[in-house]
This record gives sequence, C-alpha cells and structure tokens, in this order.
Amino acid sequence: MADYPHLQLVPLTTEDESRLQSLYESAADYFHSLGVTSIPNTMAERALLEASNLPGRHIMGIFLEEELIGLLDFRLRYPAAEAAQLGLILLAPEYRGRGYGTLAMDIWETWLEVQTPIERVRAAVPAHLREAQRFFLRREYHLTGESYRASVGDAHPRLLIMVKLLGIEPPATEP
Repeated sequence: MADYPHLQLVPLTTEDESRLQSLYESAADYFHSLGVTSIPNTMAERALLEASNLPGRHIMGIFLEEELIGLLDFRLRYPAAEAAQLGLILLAPEYRGRGYGTLAMDIWETWLEVQTPIERVRAAVPAHLREAQRFFLRREYHLTGESYRASVGDAHPRLLIMVKLLGIEPPATEP
C-alpha cells in the first residue's frame, strides 16, 4: 500500500500573511517567468485584502503536515454561477514535480464536485508555460481559444483559458 503525504487545503487569513509572503518569495522564479521584476514585500497583504473584498475569491494554502508548500487562488461562481476560475496554483520550487500539485487539484476538484454546485472549472494558464499547459491537459482540461492579458505586479502576461467539466467521465477507449 502506498504511503500518501498528509496534504490539506486550508483557507488563508491575515494570520497567514508572513507565511504566504515567504511562499511568494520562494517562488520568485515563477513570477520572474511572467515578467515580474521583483516580489513586492506587500504581495501577500495585498492578495489577502483583495480576496477578502472580492466576492467568491479564495486563497487556499496547500499544507504538507504543518508547512505551507503552495496555494490555490480561485473564484467561485465566476464567470457564471455554475463555474469556478482557478487563477493560480503555486508550489514552492522544492515541491514541484513530486505530485503535490496533482494531489492538491484532486482534493480541490473533489470538494467542488461534492460540496458546491460548480459544474465546470476554468484555469487561467500562462501562454508561454508549456509544462503548466501539459499539467492541465493531463487533468482533462481543454483549451477554449480564449485568452487575455492579466496584471501581475509590473507584468502583463497572456493567459490561456482551459476548461474542465466536473462529474463527467472521460469517454471509454476502445480495446
């Protein structure tokens, strides 16, 4: 039997601001890849304030035991009542490529499917990050052809919208 890590998704609050700021700083390579020149020392404070003021926006910490190793930043009931939009899944560099992102997405999508009326999930994925696109394609997300530019610090990366329908089994493959 496999030994699975104890991974939890927990809503972040202002009490988690310093831990969130440390996560953003540890993942500076991701933000630099978007064109952000530096991580503001108020990045976590602003993100938590924006989340508390925007209906349906949530920042969930990805915790391995007691350690904050990543986050999911998303909006429920956006852009429609039956949809959720994932703006960011971010892991500290030392936890990437080890299955934690996949496990966090499994937990989140299962929660959406079981506990909410959400029927589809939209993910905003940087257009230039092919590995991120492959991650979502492996999870049965599909490119929609929709894209937009987002403001991330001092950068404006182009994001592609990918969509997954929840509660839909993939078609059976022929033997």
